Order: sequence, then structure tokens, then C-alpha cells
Amino acid sequence: MNVIATKDIALLRYLLGSPVTAPELYRQIRASFPNGEVYKFFAEPIVLEGGLKLAWSSSYAGKAVSYGRLSEQHKSMAQDMLNKAISDLMEAVKTFNDSNLQSFISNCIEIPSLDSVYIVDTNGEKHVVATQWGFVPDTPGAEKGLLIKFLNIKKVPMRFQVVYSDNMDPAPGEDIIFEVDGKPMQGKSDIDGVIVLEKIKEGAFVKAFEASDAEKINSQNYTCYEDEQYTIKVTPKGDMKFQVVDQFGNPQHSQNFQFEYDGQKISAVSNADGIITLERIKSGTRVEAYQPQADGSRKYENVYLFDRLVNPYRIAIEVEVAPEPEPPKTHNMRFKVVDDKNNVVKSAEITVKYLGKTETLMTDAEGYAVLMDVPVGTVVEARAKK
Repeated sequence: MNVIATKDIALLRYLLGSPVTAPELYRQIRASFPNGEVYKFFAEPIVLEGGLKLAWSSSYAGKAVSYGRLSEQHKSMAQDMLNKAISDLMEAVKTFNDSNLQSFISNCIEIPSLDSVYIVDTNGEKHVVATQWGFVPDTPGAEKGLLIKFLNIKKVPMRFQVVYSDNMDPAPGEDIIFEVDGKPMQGKSDIDGVIVLEKIKEGAFVKAFEASDAEKINSQNYTCYEDEQYTIKVTPKGDMKFQVVDQFGNPQHSQNFQFEYDGQKISAVSNADGIITLERIKSGTRVEAYQPQADGSRKYENVYLFDRLVNPYRIAIEVEVAPEPEPPKTHNMRFKVVDDKNNVVKSAEITVKYLGKTETLMTDAEGYAVLMDVPVGTVVEARAKK
């Protein structure tokens, strides 16, 4: 016997006869389900002290904790277990096709309050058990139906579309904090910007705000309804791109820069196209960019206010330009062609070879041919055609 609760009979008002008839009713319930364990939802009533007290014993062994002493997380678990236990019980009742039995069991499910519900832990396996079933509170004007009303509250999923506030585009990867009737929950939007909260009570008050908004300055409020679609607007964010260029506008790779924004410092190096990317920056964020120097100073310091429609931002640096080499000194070479008698030969053909090239020159009326712009010191082979 695992007694989990006791109550003075004088404080109980029974819906199905009197408190002292409760043990007989329990035997009827147990006999109705000889081949299953659904009856174990009901704690067994045991009359004590000559009819002065009623004890409630669970068919499950283990430590029992009342609903009111559970943590918020375990209360939610208990509610789910309670819904399932009632559902399983009523499904089992339907198999008898007996309306009187259904009415009898439904009345037994009446309990004074959720504190009459216990979670029994049997070696790590948890069970939900109801005590004081078939009773109403001992307060004036109390009515039956509290548990039934509770169980009739539907739990539905809430689907949130997270979007950027400036253009309503889906906002993926956003951390959102929720408060559901004051209970904190957390979610992150998927690749389509969607967050789904499961098993939220219809009518629950839900508050949502960005995880970075610790002061809840921009919280948004909702009421849970089945099949409703909800929108959460968040601060626009985007990838902030910088291109490092030289004084001539040419991209510069392998340039190390440091960036400061929102209280953090990030170092990055420009890629082959001179690009550095900072991911998921809020629009309007103030970003400082500079090259840190060994002496602690900042070189090429710039300050930007991020607008995700303006990309990339340019960072101009100066690079040393190597002086152009002086062109080699050249000289014009003049050749004169004469015959055996030392007479000039005009229109004579001269073949010259130099620097791997071959050219053909023709002498003028005075027997001269000119090879232009030959680097000084170049060896030239010249031969006149006979």
C-alpha cells in the first residue's frame, strides 16, 4: 500500500453517495477494467480511524508529489500526462458501449483541484494519479467540473513567421525569447524564418522579443488561437562587406583589419578580391575598422553605420609603388655598302641579326642603311647581299 494523501472525511463532499462508499465505488471501477491498468489513474480510497479519515493509496510504488509542488516544467509534463490518462480511460470506457458506465466514470473524474493530482515516480518511471476523485471542494458555493474544464482547454501549436522589420523578408537564425503566461521559452527561426511552439494552451498570453533585447524594449504580444498565423518583426540584419583597395582602386588581399561593434572586437583578413565579411550585423550598427599597429595606434581608421542595402564598404589604403625602371640607352647604327672599288652601292640589301631578331635594310642613294634604336652594347651581325 502506497498512501500518498489523507483527508478528514468531514471536509469532503462526495458526488457519488458519501465518502464511506468510496471504497466500494473503487472496486466497481477496478472490476470494470480487469484486463488493463487504466484504473490505476484512480487512487484507492481507504477509510481510517473509524470513519474519520480517508486515505488515498496509489497502485504504483514510489515517491508521490502533488501538482502544486511540481516545478513549472514538471507541471507542464503532468498536464500532458493527465490529458493522456483521461483520454486512455475514456477510450477504454467506450469499448463497453455502456452509457451508464461512461457517465459513472465521468463523474468519478471530478476532483476538487489540480492539487489532488499526484505524480508517482517508480524507479524513474512517472505515473499520474488522482486522489479525491468524485469530490468537490469544501468551500461554500463550490461546483463540480474543475478538472473537466481544465482538460477541455486545447493545446495547439503556435507558428511564428520571423521577418525583418524593414522589408518583411524571412529572418533565419534569429534567437527569440517567449513568455507563455509568464513561463519563459526559447526558439530559433529555421532557414525559412519559422518558429513553432508546441502544445500552447488556447487563450494563453504570449510575449516575444529578440534574445539581444534583454530589457524587452521591443516585445511583441500575442494571444494563442488554433490555426492562427503570427508574425514577429526583428531588427534587420545582413552581412556587412568591406573591400580593401589601394590608392588606385585595386583590390588588396591579405590585409589584416580589426573591427569593433556592439562591444566586441573581431580581426579578419581580406581575401583574394580584397573582401572582408562581417556576418549578421544589425542595420544601424556603428562599426569601427582599422589596422592595429605594434605601438597600439590605429592606421586607416574608418567608422561606418551599417545599412544592409549598401555593400560593399570601401577601405582605402596606400601601397608603395616601385619606380619604373629607366629604359635602356639606345643608339642608331648606320651601315655603308661599297663595291671593290670603294664606290657606294645604292639600293643594296643588308641583312642584320641582333637580339634574336633578323631584319632587312636597304641602302639609300649614298649607300647608307640605318638600324634604329639598338640598345648600347648589342652585338649586331650585318651582311650585304652580293
